[in-house]
Amino acid sequence: MGSLRREGAGRWYTLVVGFWVGLLTHRKPDVTAIAVHPTGHTFAVGYTDGSIAFWALEDEDKPLLAITLDGGHDVNIVDASKLDEVFGKAKDPSDGPREPIFKMTWSGFPNSDDARGGETVLTVLGGLRSDETPGITTLLFPPFNPPEPPAGATTLDSNTRTALRTTVTAIKSYVYSIEGVPQDFLLLPRESPHFSGTWDPIGILLLSDNSRDTRALEGYQFPPPSFIPALTDEQDKHPPHHPLDGEEAIECEIASTLEFMKSNDDPKPLRLPPSLWSGPGGVLSGHLMSLDRDAYEVLTLGNDERQADNTISLRGGSAWVEDHDGEMKLMKFQPHRVLITHHSDLTVHFRDLSAQVLISSDTAPLQGTFPKPLPHLTIDLVSLLADPAVGSRVSPQILENAHITSSHVAPQSLECAVVLQSGEVAVYRLLSAVNDEPALRKDLEDNELVSTLHVDAPIGRKFRPFFTMITGRGSVAALAISDIGFLAVSYKDGSLFVVDMRGPRVIHRSLPESQSQRRSLLHRHEVDPVQNLTWTVSGTDTNPELRVILIAVGASGSASIYSLLRSSDGSWTVTHTPEVIEAVVQPIPNASFVLDCKSGKKCRADRAGLARALTSSPDDIEKGKTFWVSAGAKGVRCAVDITGERIAKVDWMSKAGKVERVSIVQKNAATVLVAHTDKREALVYSLPHLEHMHSLQIYQSSPEPLSIDDTGDYVEWIRHSSGLIHSENYGTLFNVRRLGPYAPPHVDFTYARGTTPPAPQPVSLGPPSLLSSWLGYITTQGMTGDQVDALLAGPDRPIPKPKAPRPTSVQSTKTIDSSSHSGSSDAQNLANSASAGVSSLYARLGNALAERGEMLGGLEESFQSLESGSKNMLNQAKTMAAKQGAKKWFQLS
Repeated sequence: MGSLRREGAGRWYTLVVGFWVGLLTHRKPDVTAIAVHPTGHTFAVGYTDGSIAFWALEDEDKPLLAITLDGGHDVNIVDASKLDEVFGKAKDPSDGPREPIFKMTWSGFPNSDDARGGETVLTVLGGLRSDETPGITTLLFPPFNPPEPPAGATTLDSNTRTALRTTVTAIKSYVYSIEGVPQDFLLLPRESPHFSGTWDPIGILLLSDNSRDTRALEGYQFPPPSFIPALTDEQDKHPPHHPLDGEEAIECEIASTLEFMKSNDDPKPLRLPPSLWSGPGGVLSGHLMSLDRDAYEVLTLGNDERQADNTISLRGGSAWVEDHDGEMKLMKFQPHRVLITHHSDLTVHFRDLSAQVLISSDTAPLQGTFPKPLPHLTIDLVSLLADPAVGSRVSPQILENAHITSSHVAPQSLECAVVLQSGEVAVYRLLSAVNDEPALRKDLEDNELVSTLHVDAPIGRKFRPFFTMITGRGSVAALAISDIGFLAVSYKDGSLFVVDMRGPRVIHRSLPESQSQRRSLLHRHEVDPVQNLTWTVSGTDTNPELRVILIAVGASGSASIYSLLRSSDGSWTVTHTPEVIEAVVQPIPNASFVLDCKSGKKCRADRAGLARALTSSPDDIEKGKTFWVSAGAKGVRCAVDITGERIAKVDWMSKAGKVERVSIVQKNAATVLVAHTDKREALVYSLPHLEHMHSLQIYQSSPEPLSIDDTGDYVEWIRHSSGLIHSENYGTLFNVRRLGPYAPPHVDFTYARGTTPPAPQPVSLGPPSLLSSWLGYITTQGMTGDQVDALLAGPDRPIPKPKAPRPTSVQSTKTIDSSSHSGSSDAQNLANSASAGVSSLYARLGNALAERGEMLGGLEESFQSLESGSKNMLNQAKTMAAKQGAKKWFQLS
């Protein structure tokens, strides 16, 4: 509150009235930000006290309006009626000081037929109190449409000033809320580069501090949907054909109310490119997965990388990879690969890392980025955990504290299981595998399972929630999902659950003994949680019949073999008494493999394996068809038919380092075992005798374990100190005819270059000033050409004489004949006379220009002296008026 005046270049002071600051205290907040209206006639000035003043170029005495973001208007004017209220109430502790205005941007939109433009939006960083939610504030202003000023006016009249004040009075406001402290923002224009990219923006990037001691980057739609007016009314779109009776009117009103409740005025989040993933969208972990052709086509069907609803368009030019060695034609034989990443915002993202994406040439350039985003496969657990069916079974703080630890995708059925740190397991299925219509909520027989088919998948997403497993057993130790509808989950407390996903229903529970039972004399063994789970279709040495088998390896090195039996009615059960055998101690995660003895391929629990198990006969029973490889922290062992004779056992080489990951790699019909150490050394062993063949040294750039697939390609994660992945490197164990397509592409930025739209034209307000005349705002009241000449050349400017007409051909001939008879002395005299005339002319022009400069200098000094005197007199008058007003208000003599 207080009185406001312009002082210098944008500085002003207020008279602040308040018992905690002081009575009639003068303040001079410094200018921190300036934003100009798209028409160029008004501009906003932000100050260190969090206030914003709107000024008109045609009025330098006082602002049009001074506001604060919490709703204060005319904060530059003392309101005597509020003084008693200010003195009468106690200070609110939450009413803290406002932060300064750090940045402002004024955006215009081509949404009006008026030449003066349409609505404008002012984006402000800062100006909020400490007790308010941090964010970026946006203000919507009406169109700039002041009336024409009266003829001959030199300053703003009252009507024009009122119209300009209305132009800078916000009609709507919206705050882009941010979890951390906002640091900066950037507007993304649609196609126009004018006004520094702030004209007609379609998105905004928000930079803020994150709780992980790093910066978070978020993108949202701009402007907010509430700022965009509806083009036509709904009644105009669908006019009723006949009057509605009472029941129909009530039904229509209820339907419109429900439709209004479904509407959301919050801006849609924008999908950022992977290079900008940070903060809530940062990568926590991930893995690389190879797929066969059929599964890849099903998974990528319907993908559109250029989704216009929530994608930042960063396309331009053309790019291709040179194929000098002819390696591009071999890319089609490479298997398809998908990179799956887990993010801090409880989402799972898929990207296509297939070599086929890089096939290109100068005539057929690249069609997308690499890795290619697959946004239609994104899984968002927020909507699932917020559903009452799941939210009532979990902790109320799960959305704030939960994060994804792993995800598992079945290679053929493409069912996905996402594991949370708190122990919940969410299972998703493709929409092509379930009914696309929304399903009703149903109660399942088992208390550990919650059906989530009623939770709708977002529009354009292919994964739909299927069920959620909530056991309350704590963190998950291991998980295995098969292609034939079976899921096995073990927990760190020693429990094991097997789920038939056709129901879904739990077909096996193996719960640990209670603490009192473990303390008894008969039960002295400790909890042995299962560290490795493997699904396979195979026979064992004791029972060669083909069947679905689950191998569970405990931390102590004890392995349990569970067999699944199919009854006559089609239901499945698990053998209550598993077969216990010896395995390796301290098993490495996902280091248990059942391989075919002839081909070396993995014996998976897939459709083909299940068909063989269901159609096999006693005559087909044969021993020695498979062997089981299990690896631990100290070594690896191989046995025939899982429970049969041990073929080989090898201890890791101590000099190579600690083994972190073990994988089975196939190349050219050969199968080997590769062990990756923390020293970035790959130990290659033959199968099944586990003979050490050779070691590969991998370039080490991160201590994080590698994620390797069955073909030998791997992804190396580089983790930031905040815990997020900030870089990823893609490599392979076989550097043979692979470098060419992965070379940096050639880029042509001029290909298909669009045309730059014309710049928005300035709007005249009138009357134009001298400065506006120089900038092009010349109207009928502007300076004439003679006035401009008089100002530039002065009063002694010589008037140019008209040129003499050119002589005709006869006159020219006579002149030439007469000049031939004149002497050389006449020619010299004529040249001297012309030179003297020119010198005299230049001298007079120089003297006149010097006199004009002296006159202008003296005039400038007079104006400066007059301005200084006026300011001093105005200051004294205002100070005297303030003192007299204060004495009168306090009734002082």
